[in-house]
Amino acid sequence: MMINGLHIELTNICTLQCPGCARTQFIEQWPQHWRNHSINANSLFKFLDIDINGMQILLCGNYGDPIYHPEFIELVQEFKNRKAQLSISTNGSYKKSDWWKTVAAMLDHNDTVTFSVDGTPDNFTQYRVNGDWETIKQAMQVCANANCYTQWKYIPFSYNQHSIDLAESLSQELGIDEFTVSLSDRFDEKTDYLRPNEESLGRRFHSQQQWKTVGTIAVNAKCSNNQEHFITADGYYSPCCFLADHRFYYKTQFGKHKNQYSINDHTLTGILRQPKIIEFFQTLPQNAGCQYNCPA
Repeated sequence: MMINGLHIELTNICTLQCPGCARTQFIEQWPQHWRNHSINANSLFKFLDIDINGMQILLCGNYGDPIYHPEFIELVQEFKNRKAQLSISTNGSYKKSDWWKTVAAMLDHNDTVTFSVDGTPDNFTQYRVNGDWETIKQAMQVCANANCYTQWKYIPFSYNQHSIDLAESLSQELGIDEFTVSLSDRFDEKTDYLRPNEESLGRRFHSQQQWKTVGTIAVNAKCSNNQEHFITADGYYSPCCFLADHRFYYKTQFGKHKNQYSINDHTLTGILRQPKIIEFFQTLPQNAGCQYNCPA
């Protein structure tokens, strides 16, 4: 199987409490079962038995913010030693300027740092609860003055859908290369109060409502680009981050038989040669999690 890219969750640690985040919802529902995890660097790089020279590697995840991995700088250095192209997705809160200068110095024009800030400094914490604008601002300024490409990703909610232009102007003042509005579809009974107007809903929203009614829907699999192979913070492989979300994970073979996909005991190429993996990719349109998360 071809591998064009990877998505790695370095840690499930985060300083925020975003109401729509899988981390927040898991902790609220099952606090006794939550454990903080940060991926083991030695296991990770042994698992990656492939040439990652020029490969796009997304550092993001379902539950955590990658910058809070205790060895984040060392991990970035090793990825760059192997000539990978990094895309780091973060809120950017609570790290000092000197820390960001160390990180930014390792990055080049092929690397991207995306700051997820949903609103202006005076309102973004309505979703990014506990976010800290001053340290985010410092991080943006450091990265904007470095060689890497920078993005400000903005999700419209009911409280911020009218302040997009203000945020975009601020991003330009800070020297951010690109301001991106990312339409969301993850609104449920816990987050419906945050739902913006129809024009600001992601296209998948209505497809997902249809899936809940009909029970089956055609699939436009995001993983078909072979860039979505996912590794969790506690060290397990999944075809994508969607299926590694606890709301789907334990209904799949990857959650039910997770030890078969441990990065401690296997290599990436070894896992992708497993008959069950090959069968999954051949039959994924039949998977309910795929239908919900990647509707055509």
